[in-house]
Amino acid sequence: MRYITSDLESLSFQSTNHQLIIIDHHWMIRSCNRAWQDGLHKLFLHTASRDNHYLHLMEAWAAQQKNLYPTKFAQYLRHNVVPFNKTHTYDISITTPHNEEKWFRVELTPLQEGLALESHLALVAHTDITEQKKTELQLRQALTEARTLYGLLPICAVCKHIKDDSDEWNTVEHYLEKHTSAEFTHDICPECIRRLYPKYSNILDKRN
Repeated sequence: MRYITSDLESLSFQSTNHQLIIIDHHWMIRSCNRAWQDGLHKLFLHTASRDNHYLHLMEAWAAQQKNLYPTKFAQYLRHNVVPFNKTHTYDISITTPHNEEKWFRVELTPLQEGLALESHLALVAHTDITEQKKTELQLRQALTEARTLYGLLPICAVCKHIKDDSDEWNTVEHYLEKHTSAEFTHDICPECIRRLYPKYSNILDKRN
């Protein structure tokens, strides 16, 4: 039984930048492309066992890195995906040996034969979406800051300090410098001059 039926399909499988593997319903890796060998497979061999079982590789590697994302993903696949009868898509987080967080979108697609509703083989594509996740994080942070500035701010009724998202109290100056591009220079208002320095209040009265 041939699942890559032409030289063109074989060339496409090997040439794509997506990291591709073909697994059977026992989760054994039956085939892979060069991108997988140069990418995640090399990472797995560096930190995990040399087993060719896809879920074992992921779980062993995750245990080494103390990263729960791949472990939970593997557990879900083991209990919910076989037999292969529909496409599943997930995002998983990976920490490299250099302590760099990388994100991959994993798409599992059954390799259907004819009109069969279930398949014994599936194509698993791993796409690096690290830059996309970083952009999403930056946007979420920007939105959080915008909500903080335009929403309700807890302010002390006595000293006028403001409570931030970390439940820490800051002066108004410190809070605004942290959340905006504003810089401060100090002056004193007429009301405070009259209250604190009454002997100079007549100067203010003359100006008015």
